[in-house]
This record gives sequence, C-alpha cells and structure tokens, in this order.
Amino acid sequence: MRRIVKATLALAATAGLSSSAATAGEPDFEAARNWFPPMRNVWTAVGLPGHPFRFNLLYDGTIIADPHPLPSINGAPIKSYLDRFAGQGAQLSVTTSADGNLPPAREHAYQLASRPDGGVGMQGWDDDHAAPLLYTRHPIKTLFGDTGVVVRQETFAHTPGGGPIRTGAEPIYLWARFRVEHVDPIEAASSATIMVHVGDPAQMQRSMWHQQNLTVHPGRATYPRPLRRDTYAIGDLSHARLVEPDGRVRLTAMTSSGSAMLIERAPGSRDYFLQLSTPAVVGARVDVLLPMIPGDPAEVRAEADLGFDAALAQADDFWSRRPATAAVVDTPEPHVNRAVRRMVELARVTSETNPENGDRAMLTGSWNYDTLWPTPACMTSHMLLDLLGWHDFTAENLEIFRTYQGETKPPGATYERHPGYFGAPRQLSSVDWLTDHGSVLHSAALHALLTDDAAFAGRWAEPIVKACAFLKEARAREDHDGAKGILPPAVATDSEVTAQAVWNDAWNYKGLETAVRFLRRIDHPAADEYAAEAAAYKEAFQAAYREAAARSPAWTDGDGRSRLAVPSVVTGPDLRTHPFYLDTGPLVLAYAGLLDADDPLMRDALAFFREGPNHELYDPRGDMHQRPVLIREISSCEPCYSFNILASWRSGDRARFLEGMYALLAAGVSQQTFSGCEHRHGIFGLPATGALMFHAMRLSVIDDALEPGSLHLLRLAPLAWVSKERRARFENMPTEFGPVDLTFGLSADGETLDVSFAPRWRREPAKVVLHVPPAPGVGKVVINGVEHPAGGPIELEP
Repeated sequence: MRRIVKATLALAATAGLSSSAATAGEPDFEAARNWFPPMRNVWTAVGLPGHPFRFNLLYDGTIIADPHPLPSINGAPIKSYLDRFAGQGAQLSVTTSADGNLPPAREHAYQLASRPDGGVGMQGWDDDHAAPLLYTRHPIKTLFGDTGVVVRQETFAHTPGGGPIRTGAEPIYLWARFRVEHVDPIEAASSATIMVHVGDPAQMQRSMWHQQNLTVHPGRATYPRPLRRDTYAIGDLSHARLVEPDGRVRLTAMTSSGSAMLIERAPGSRDYFLQLSTPAVVGARVDVLLPMIPGDPAEVRAEADLGFDAALAQADDFWSRRPATAAVVDTPEPHVNRAVRRMVELARVTSETNPENGDRAMLTGSWNYDTLWPTPACMTSHMLLDLLGWHDFTAENLEIFRTYQGETKPPGATYERHPGYFGAPRQLSSVDWLTDHGSVLHSAALHALLTDDAAFAGRWAEPIVKACAFLKEARAREDHDGAKGILPPAVATDSEVTAQAVWNDAWNYKGLETAVRFLRRIDHPAADEYAAEAAAYKEAFQAAYREAAARSPAWTDGDGRSRLAVPSVVTGPDLRTHPFYLDTGPLVLAYAGLLDADDPLMRDALAFFREGPNHELYDPRGDMHQRPVLIREISSCEPCYSFNILASWRSGDRARFLEGMYALLAAGVSQQTFSGCEHRHGIFGLPATGALMFHAMRLSVIDDALEPGSLHLLRLAPLAWVSKERRARFENMPTEFGPVDLTFGLSADGETLDVSFAPRWRREPAKVVLHVPPAPGVGKVVINGVEHPAGGPIELEP
C-alpha cells in the first residue's frame, strides 16, 4: 500500500517538469509552481513600515480595515494602546453586479471559498511602481457567462506626505481605484457596476483550519453605526462621502463619469452597499479613499483633494528610497526577483510604532498574528532583512528587546525573572516560548557581526553578556526533574506544554554560539568563558538526547532498515502525533549545530518525515492538524519551520535542498502576492516563510555560515541561475567579512562559466572557495578574468 500511495503522490508532484533546469535534473520555479494546488483564502497586508495599522486585502479584493484585530490572546489583553480604536474599522466586500442589483441576502455563515471562485483570486503587484500597488481583477459575470467587461481594482496605502512613519499616530489611508481594464471588442455591456458592501470587520472569521478560514457571519456584517451620504464637487470630479453620526468621514468616492450611490438593503438595517457605476470604456474609473478609522472631515478632504495619482506619486517616492547598505538580487528567474522584493516590503509593513511611547517592533504577522512571537519574528531579521542589507531597520526593531530585557519571566516553573532574559514585552506578548531568548540573542549578535556597527555593539555588548549568563545559570540548575546540563523544562510552542524540548535547546544554543563569535570579534573578556559554556552545552545536550533517543520506538523504512522515531524532547510529553513534532522537533538540530547533518539520529529524523509511517495516514485533502510529513521537502503543517532544508544545506544534499527551497517559493508563499502562510490555505500575512526561503537562496550562492571563518560561493546555486541569457547578480550582499558583489553566467556557447567576484573586506576570511555548479557542458571557469578548469572547488585568494 505504501508504494501505491507514494507513486500517486509522486505522479501528482512531478507534473510540470518541463523547464530547462528541470530537464537537467533540477527544479526551478516553472517546474515547482505546479507541485501544489493554488493557494486558497490568501490575504495580503497593505500598509506602511512602522505604522500600527495595516489594511488586509483578501484574494477577492475585499478590504479589511481593522485597527485592533487582536485585542487579546487566550483571554489576556494585548496592545492596550490600541483599545481606543477598537470597533472603528470597516470591511469593504467587493462583488460585481451585471444588472446593478444588490447580491442576494445571506442568512447563514458561509466560507468565501465555497463560492464559484473556490477561494482563489486574480491578484498581483504592479511592478511598474516603486510603491506596493496591489491589483485585483474582476471580470463582471452574469448567471450564465459574463458581460465582456473587466474591472481592475488597484490599492495602496498612504499617509499625508507619503512617509515615513515617525510616531505611529499618523493617519493612514487606503486608496482604491476601480477602473475599466478591458472591454470586449465584439460584445460587451455598456456599463460596469461594482457593489461594495460597507460592513463590520467582525463578520470575518480567520482560522488555521482551512475549512473554517475566511468564514463570513452575516449576523455580524452590518456596519455598527448609521451612515449618511453627502456630496461635493471640484471641477468635473464628483465626491460622495459616507459620514458617521458624529460628522467624521468613513470613506469618500470620486468619479468624473460615473456614480457612487449609497444603498441600504432595508431602512434602518445598516446593511449598506456603495454602488460604483461607470461607463464600460477602458480607463473609466471610480476612486475610493478609506481612512483606517473614520477621519476628521478637513483631513479626509485634504487627502481626497490630493487625489489617487498624486498620492501614488508620493508613495512611489517614499518606497523608492533604499539605504546605501541594501543589496541587489537579480536572477534569471523573474519570479524569484519579484519574491525577494515583495518579501522585504511585506516584512517592513509587518512592523509597528507604539503611538504612546514610540517603541518599534517587527510583528509576527498581519491581521491574525498582529503581535509578537519573537522566534518567527526574529527569523525575518536574521534570515531576510539583515541578509539583504536593511540593517538600520533591523536594528531599530531589535531595540525593543534590549529595552525590556529582564522584564519577562521565562515560561517554566523552574525559572524566575532574570536580568539577562530576552522575551516579548508584556504589551505585545502572545504565548511565550523559551526559544524567544535564543532567537533574539542570535539576531542581535548576527546583526553586529554582519555590520561591525560600533554604536550597535556598544549598546548591545553587555545585554548580550547578560543573555549568555542567563543560559549558563539556567543550564546549571538542578532543582527540576529533567535531565541535568541542558535547559530546565519550559514552554516551547503554542501548545503551552512544558518539556525539555529540543526546540528550546536548539534556538538557545544557536544564540549562544553566535554571541560567542560576536564577543570574540570585539575581544570581550567574557568570550572564552562563554565559548567553554557553549562547548559544554553541546556535549551535555548530545549525551542527554542520545539517551532519550535510545528509548524511541522503531519503524522500518522501504529498504527494510530499522530506524528510530527520534524524540522532540529529552524529557516531558513528546507529542509525536502532533504537527509540531515536525515543525519544532529534531529537524532543527542540524541548523542549530547541536547535531551534524549526517548524524544517524538526524538521518533517522529526516527519513521519518520523508517516508515514514505518517505517510500512510496523511490525507492531502485535510487541514494542517494531522500527523506531519514532508511534502516536496516542506512541512505539511507550517512551511516556515521546514528546517530539514537547512539540514540538506549542511550535508550538501543538493537535490533535496533545492526541492525544499523552490517548494517554499511555490507553496509557502502566495504565487500571486507572496504573502506567507502559516498553514497552506489557512493563516496568511507571515514574513517568516519567505525569510526561510531567502535564507536558503542566499546560502546557495553566498555562504559564510557553513564553515567558520570561510566563505563559500555557488555551493548549491540552482542551475536555473546559471544562464546564457541573463547573468545572476548578487550585489552589496552582507557577510560576516564585509559586503561582496557576485555575478555569474554562461558564455554564449554554454561552455564557460564566467564569474565576477568583488569583496569589500572588513576582515579577510581564512579562505574563499568557489564551487562549480553542475551545469551540463561547462568545461572551464573564468573568475575575474582568470581561467580555471571546471573540476572540483576552486580556492581563491581572499
């Protein structure tokens, strides 16, 4: 039976293997895009870096304007500084109307994906603008066809002046243009009508279970207050405003050739529709201006009078500004290039400034995870933004952890508050994981290593030493029932189960090891002490883990070999049937450096998720909450935690590494908007998934992590980036030795790999090694004009 299941999955997974790289035995995006069905239920954040409010656009163009979408977690209030804005949002649900009539009323809850669109929209970013301008296409349908007219919805966020956000109290607006994009030349209607329901965002249910995600509750859909419509004109431009009882403006619609009418389904019902109509002429349009919260009439009028085009020009100017340290990534794969750009934008938008005290923070996600889980949030720092040179932004958003160091109690009974512990500040706290400390420590220390920023190092040196002291003292404790010499039991995940979880030790060891390298970099007197501590920690962990693994149940692989179902804990409940067994279990240990990638326990762990007994139980139609497996080398639960990809990186397993990297691009983020998912078809708006994806991409070409003190180039570079038609460019790329430029491509005959490498060392690596990608037909390599045979790795002079 297992062979039949595997064969079926393999047949489905290999559909679309038709590109040149794929036929050479490797995947590229064109092959990977067909490995998984289209993502459903996607939402995408639209906002400005550092603003506490974000608009969220659903796949069908629905606009969620909710200023306080996550007021509590597990009954505990969070982000109380936004409480005064609760209940002041709006949801604009967009539908087409061929006859101008209202859509039928709904009485019962329904999932958006149950409609004919199946939960999949037609969205994307307009690459011609520096500002993130999100479009959604709306073909206007009839009962048995269409009207021959397509309306394009274009949206972007704007603050007066265009930005930047300085206080978090700035008003923020969403501009939405509905313009006729296409009119069929043979047969088409004479007009186009869009119906925009103006309602309460409380109607929309988010869920990690895709069968419940984006469920609309009509009983909660009506707008919470009565609205009235008034109008004014400027020249030939008519303005229609929806006005609150207190005189504040909910939205403004502007048109020169159409109309914007407010319709209430029944008098007094507050079931409002804004009917936007325009002649079916290409370019005809209606613009809508939506403040996040109802705005002062004079302020909203000033923004409306500026107009869509002038506001977009200001936004373009703001978004075109890049720090001098920002890197350039340009590959022969356009989708990869777009992904890198949009990942940075979405990560920057998923941040906030506290309007009461000015604290800046990167958040875990938008809308559903609109607060701070430090472990995935820090992945955005150390796997994406810092590696692309957005150093000042990263440093600003790490500062909150230094400010509140020592105020959060570690989540375990053995622990007390400690002056060195890093955790989420109370106002942003969600579910505290002990991993948070290590992830913050790693992020801060790595930032210092990548930048050599003396001011940052000066501010952070002692907090980093105190953080190391916390780990040393915690590891030395014996007043607990767990294994000694590793961290005492603590919460590691949202399950809130207390255990000696490998997830906790992995991140904290990772942070300690990076901190030691930083302390040595600045010749800190505590460097040797904590280097010895890190070595002792690794030794103690390996001994305790091997003892725990020896008690693990066994299973038999397809070759008849007995393997262990290795544990995710040293002591405590081991939830082997839970999805977190993959996401927060043993697969992280190679990345952390606690086990070698070719350690027998790592090999058993990888084999279990690739081919083990869970595959017999896995239902690809189900949701994430089932026994986990690897599908195309990414997690069946949360793709952002597919740390097996980094085990493949360490071991040099090129095939599986690239398969996982491209699977994240194809199935971990939306192929249309690059919004990262927590679970496929479930929760969206997470930058961490794209961060892991880019981290793998960067390691494939520029790798300062594999071997301390050395730099490896092109070690796992995809063949799709080794092209005759277009050179790959990685310029101003930060490394621990200084920024480097690396470009490469093939000669016209495909027989020569031409490489240009220009480092700007702040300190020289012990060695620089260029690995020759296995491109068919390459017989020689030219590096900075010097010819080399295309054999094994080539060691360069630093």
